[in-house]
Amino acid sequence: MMAAEKWYEYQKCYKKYGLDMKPVCEVEKEEKYKSPCSQISGKDKARLLFLTLFAGLLCICLIITAAYSTQIKFNTNSLLAQAAVVQGEIENLNVAIKSANNVSVIEERAINELGMVYPEADCIAYINADCNTIPDFALTLKQLAFKD
Repeated sequence: MMAAEKWYEYQKCYKKYGLDMKPVCEVEKEEKYKSPCSQISGKDKARLLFLTLFAGLLCICLIITAAYSTQIKFNTNSLLAQAAVVQGEIENLNVAIKSANNVSVIEERAINELGMVYPEADCIAYINADCNTIPDFALTLKQLAFKD
């Protein structure tokens, strides 16, 4: 404080208490400004605590869900890779079956391994569709098979 301000405070206290009394200067207390809205009650603190815990649990649940979905995606991708391998094997087996069923391969194997030969012209029997057919062919075959 400046000297003039001190003198003014002294005079104010002197007039208040009179001539015979020694003035007691009041010490001004600096009060902190407290707004009634800025105070947080215990109920509000409990609410904030539960809100914080809820937000934390929500974040943990999100992390767990993300990890679970990542695991499912990994499993799906590994199954797709296995399916692609199996599909390749199926294609290879189909090619092997078609090459084994090829007429030229069968003919070559019959001639080389089994010793078969082509029939001559007089050994070939032709089937005529206009000839008489047996009326009950199944019954005739059954009788021949069981020799009734």
